[in-house]
Amino acid sequence: MTEIRYLTDWFSPKIGQHSAVASTKPLSDKRLSVLRKDGVALTIAPVQVEVLSADLVEEILREDIATIICLVPKASHYLWTARERAATLGSDVQTMSEVFWSMTEENPQGFLSNDVTVTRRILRQHSQVHQVEMICESSMRIVRAGNMSDVTVSVEYGYEFSEEALVKALDRHPGMDVVLNSNPNGRMTAAALEHAKHAGVRLLNLSSLMGALKNP
Repeated sequence: MTEIRYLTDWFSPKIGQHSAVASTKPLSDKRLSVLRKDGVALTIAPVQVEVLSADLVEEILREDIATIICLVPKASHYLWTARERAATLGSDVQTMSEVFWSMTEENPQGFLSNDVTVTRRILRQHSQVHQVEMICESSMRIVRAGNMSDVTVSVEYGYEFSEEALVKALDRHPGMDVVLNSNPNGRMTAAALEHAKHAGVRLLNLSSLMGALKNP
């Protein structure tokens, strides 16, 4: 059985420093009340788990509802099915980064990283793309029209995308067809491109990916 660790005490002072937050108050060792300066009150369940699944979401919400389940570790993933299950139960799942960005949203539920949101929106408009299916918080499966094969993509962001950045991306999302640098002003180093070739993965920017999706 996967152990869920709650990091309420650790998370409270972090979110309490946010410019949009007026105060925080632990409700229990598993729930934190966050009062925004605009008067909106949220209940956050900060958790640590390697991969957050739909079953774990149900376990977390079994005792009490939370506005947002916050997945704290940077190296962890939430499966998209977990986020969908949380939505059906009146909650949401976000990474810690997403929670911090969502604090300024009128409705923080449903917030997704801007890099992923923009990428998904543009890919959906491609003439050869039938569907974009999210796998986790920053990877997706592109289902293409006709008999063309699906393409799996992990979304990264970097100004100078180095070999080290690629290695980290491959460790985080193994088995992807494409590692996408979503930064429109970013560049890939020669070492990163060479490493990608040996690793059997394509390292592309969004423009290059859009072109590649036209090919079988």
